[in-house]
Amino acid sequence: MFETKKDKVQLDNVTLSYEYYKHPDQKAHTLVFIHGFLSSSYSFRKLFPLLHDHYSLLSFDLPGFGESEKNCDIHYSLHEYAALTNRLLEKMQISKVVLIGHSMGGQIALRTCIQHPERVEKLILLCSSSYIKSSSLGLRVCSYLPFFPYCLSLSMNAINLRKNFEHLVYDRKLLTQQVIDGYTSSFNEKGFFLALSRLIRDREEDLASTTLNKINFPILLIWGSDDRLVPLRVGERMKKDLPDADLLVFSHTGHLIPEERPLETSKAIQHFLHEK
Repeated sequence: MFETKKDKVQLDNVTLSYEYYKHPDQKAHTLVFIHGFLSSSYSFRKLFPLLHDHYSLLSFDLPGFGESEKNCDIHYSLHEYAALTNRLLEKMQISKVVLIGHSMGGQIALRTCIQHPERVEKLILLCSSSYIKSSSLGLRVCSYLPFFPYCLSLSMNAINLRKNFEHLVYDRKLLTQQVIDGYTSSFNEKGFFLALSRLIRDREEDLASTTLNKINFPILLIWGSDDRLVPLRVGERMKKDLPDADLLVFSHTGHLIPEERPLETSKAIQHFLHEK
């Protein structure tokens, strides 16, 4: 039976929660999973048991999410998240990786490629967020107000979480209360909304087409045909902007690909790594 162990590591001024499985074969690829906005490494829990026979596996909670520290002394930008990813790999003495980013995690993976291309073998993007602008000036100004995190918590509590999650998947029957609780477990933690307000302030715009044109790694884009959050047309545009990208589309699938299509996704990953 496959089992990973959660652990924590101190990186400069922030503590990260991570899960790591080291494959006994030293030649096995190391897959590093980066989760998306308002999520955590929980979103990859179905993929690990399907991939552990073939690869070393690492996932971690970004600062502000999951079980990682909600530290407001750090810069919550995509650039800093990418730099933190590299520092984690250095700390764990992992030299070469395949990056797998879901949603916002895709932008972090792309930036990691740019900052430290020597560390990256290949890149897999699952419904990657792309072409999004930074927050408006008004919203960034509001994020400095002391009551802004409280307003965020009120607005989040007013949202019907089930209805919001139903927007993210094609098959609503997947959304048991246990699954919703797993994705939202950090919402009630102390410091979560303060960290979220910093992310709203610090998050820069996604990479421009001119920058994507220069990322010349083998890349697999996996998209859901019914993704309403990051529509398929975004993936089609990315395929044009990235010089060496293939696009795989799963029908009857929404935005939460690791949740909705774990078996198909694991097979696509294996095929890409062995055939490309």
